[in-house]
Amino acid sequence: MAPEYDNGMEFCMIDLSTVPTQALANRIITVFLLSFFVFMGTARILGSERKERWFKRRTKYTLLNRRGIFGEYMNFGYPRTWQGLLVALGMYGLIFIIAIGYICYYPYA
Repeated sequence: MAPEYDNGMEFCMIDLSTVPTQALANRIITVFLLSFFVFMGTARILGSERKERWFKRRTKYTLLNRRGIFGEYMNFGYPRTWQGLLVALGMYGLIFIIAIGYICYYPYA
């Protein structure tokens, strides 16, 4: 038996084949924008000293990781310590949970 909300609604995964394409695209874009806030918030909480200690900055820049508006502020690079690995897994895990919950479980209007 599926768990229920207080108002009697069942908590179940949404059949995405019935969701309009535009609504699904809007949610994916929203999750993408929320991921920027996760990266910026993590960078702000860590600070530049810990970020430099825990992550190795990339040396080659491509189209997707060039310096720009946010530049090195959001560029974490590769984890070099176990703390960096935990931070990276935490960020990606949080984004994954938000994406799955918002796209697959949160009701569409």
